[in-house]
Amino acid sequence: MVEHSRGMPELLAQWIIRTASVSLLGFLAAGTTRLPSLRNYLATFSSFLLATMIAVDPGLAEERSHVFAKSGAWERASAGTAFLATLVVAAFEIGHLHSLPSVPVFVRHTGLVLFAGAMTLELWAMVENPFFSPEIRLQSERGHKLVACGPYRLMRHPGYLAMMIAIPSSALAIGSWLALAPAAAFCRTIWKRVGQEEEFLLENLAGYPDYLGKVGGRLLPRMEFRRHPRGNPASDLPSHPPDGSPQ
Repeated sequence: MVEHSRGMPELLAQWIIRTASVSLLGFLAAGTTRLPSLRNYLATFSSFLLATMIAVDPGLAEERSHVFAKSGAWERASAGTAFLATLVVAAFEIGHLHSLPSVPVFVRHTGLVLFAGAMTLELWAMVENPFFSPEIRLQSERGHKLVACGPYRLMRHPGYLAMMIAIPSSALAIGSWLALAPAAAFCRTIWKRVGQEEEFLLENLAGYPDYLGKVGGRLLPRMEFRRHPRGNPASDLPSHPPDGSPQ
C-alpha cells in the first residue's frame, strides 16, 4: 500500500464525499434508489475510486488535486461534464423514460464488466506512471521521465483507452441508449487530447521519439506481421532456429 501524506482518515473522508456526491446525483436523476443496474454501477465505481486513491503515488495524487488551477482546465471541465451528463442521462432514462426500448440485461452486465475492465486498466496505468497528470505539461519538479513499463509496453496511452471504454460502457451498464450521446462527446474530447499530448511529448520528453518507434500503437497494441517475398516458397516454410535460439 502506498503511504499517503494526507493520512488514511482524510483519504477515506474524501472517498466518502466523492462517492456520496456521485451517488446522490445518480439517484436524484433516476428519482429512486431501487434500480439494481444503477446501484451495481455506483458500487463498482466507488470500489475503483477507493482503490485508485489508495494505490496511486502520493505525488501524483497531489498533482491531480490542483489541476483546475492550471492551464487546460476547459478541456478537463468538458470531459468531466460529459461524464456527469452520461450518468445523469442514463439514470433519468431508466428512472423516468420507460417508453424507450430498454437495454437488455445481458448488455447491462456486459457493460458493467467492460467498465470494471477499463477501470482496472486505468488503475494499472496510474500505478505504473506516477506522472499521469490531467494537465499536459512536463513535470520537471517531480523528475518527469519516460515510462515504458506495465501497459505502456503495449500501447502509448493506455489510460486514455481505458477512459474511452469506461464512459460508454457506463451508459450501457446503467441501462441507457440515450446516454451514449454524452459518452460520445466525452470520447471526442479525449481523442483530441491524445493528439495534443502526443505532439507535446514528442517535442519535450526525452526518449519519447524512440519510444514511439518501438511501441507503435497509440491506443491499441499494434500487431506486426512479416510479409514474405513473392516467388520464394521456401520462405513460407518454418525454419529451425540455430542452437540457443528460442523455439
